[in-house]
Amino acid sequence: MTKLAICIPARNTVHTGFALSLSKLTSHLTSLKVEHVVLFNLGSVIAQQRNTLVQEALDVDATHILWLDSDMHVPAGTAIKLLEHNKHIVAAAYSTRVPPYKSVGFNNADDVEDRFDATRGLHKVYAVGMGCMLVDTTVYSYIGKPWHNYHYNKDTDNLSGEDIYFCDAAGAAGFDVYIDADLSHEVAHYGTKSFRLKDTQ
Repeated sequence: MTKLAICIPARNTVHTGFALSLSKLTSHLTSLKVEHVVLFNLGSVIAQQRNTLVQEALDVDATHILWLDSDMHVPAGTAIKLLEHNKHIVAAAYSTRVPPYKSVGFNNADDVEDRFDATRGLHKVYAVGMGCMLVDTTVYSYIGKPWHNYHYNKDTDNLSGEDIYFCDAAGAAGFDVYIDADLSHEVAHYGTKSFRLKDTQ
């Protein structure tokens, strides 16, 4: 039987639109009698937040974690759509929040500019951001701690995020990462913009 832990790393606030999405999602799960818990972790070091949330999910015997970032809009049926794929790791892709806007799905480990852009279907990818991702909790027993961390990419002279670290570790352990392209077109990434008088002209 499925027991879903909805895990949300956040700072000190969440976006109003996200709160509404979460309310509709949990209401939908309740209507379908899907057992679930909502777990928040407040902080600023997201890799540590995710590690803590994984442990909390395992402690309540969750079979799956639905990762949601606190600046996402997701449809009410998101969890069910992802569960129906019966994959160990499946996610929705979405756009970055600042220009140049890019997909957070990566097709190729050797080319960070090769981004996911499919419009339909389920696709295997190298990695994807974890703003909306479902993970079967058995994955964590295979990759070991730390489940989330950062690593330095010499080619880009940059730190890779904790989500890419996880996808790398999962791939090394033999797990594929998938993106639901249909769902990806229904999610959104909330951002901020400053408006000036010149914008009215």
